[in-house]
Amino acid sequence: MSKTISLRLPRETIKKLRELADKEGKDRSALIREILENGVKEKNIDHAVELYRKGQITGWKAAQLAGVSLWSFYKILAKKDVLIQYSEHDLEEDLKA
Repeated sequence: MSKTISLRLPRETIKKLRELADKEGKDRSALIREILENGVKEKNIDHAVELYRKGQITGWKAAQLAGVSLWSFYKILAKKDVLIQYSEHDLEEDLKA
């Protein structure tokens, strides 16, 4: 179920949203929803990467938190130049999962 929210945006942002929506043949609301959904997904990934980088969660848990496969998460880590940390404990946790 969807809920309605309201927010204030600068006029320039609204203009850019209208132009982008016109280019893509979408209505402005659909474009805003798409942008927000992508932004939320990226924020979840960034959060999972940060927890992983700090050693607070395993790769498997980070991938679950990010909503992606373990393989995809490792690709994300490579793109962000984060070293993969894999210990015996991580292996045991992955085998349990």
